[in-house]
Amino acid sequence: MPVTRVPNIKKLRNDRELTQKRLAEAIGVTHRTIIRWEQGEGEPGIDDLLTLARYFGVSIDQLVGELLPDRDLGALPKMSDLSGRELDFWVATAQGDSPEMLDGEPVIVVPGQNPRPVLAYCSNWSHAGPILSEYDMHFTPTPSGIPFDGVLRMEKGVIARPAAHPTAAWGRNHLEAAMRAYLIATLGERIMT
Repeated sequence: MPVTRVPNIKKLRNDRELTQKRLAEAIGVTHRTIIRWEQGEGEPGIDDLLTLARYFGVSIDQLVGELLPDRDLGALPKMSDLSGRELDFWVATAQGDSPEMLDGEPVIVVPGQNPRPVLAYCSNWSHAGPILSEYDMHFTPTPSGIPFDGVLRMEKGVIARPAAHPTAAWGRNHLEAAMRAYLIATLGERIMT
């Protein structure tokens, strides 16, 4: 089986001004492994791809494909920063709807009908319930003053994690955390507009 190079490892590493050695230390592999991946002498397994994708905040498709935007990914908003109706907008998008913003509110526009509001996924348990069940969401309450995702959280919150995904998200309440975790698991860490 021919070995193919994963082209975006080097691009993402260079965009973030990381050395091969620093990236290797950050993801728990040897310096030589990074060199081999970048030169096409080997390729990361699925676990390594997941680790790399999470580290860089991109999807595996973006890591191995030619789907990276020309702009700096660090400037893109993070799913973990979304809240309220903006979070609902992106959950609706992940659910296959095509929401639009109308007067600052996310709506679904169907030709010939009045726009209908996007469901309140991050504040209504009956709207979020099917997602919570499908992703078997696990919750861990957190006290104030703990770090999560590189941020010191100065208020109480909840960490949500889908059972079958290596992602987790913090939120002020169960639904905010769960919807953020759902989006990270389905769409990736950053909003790709």
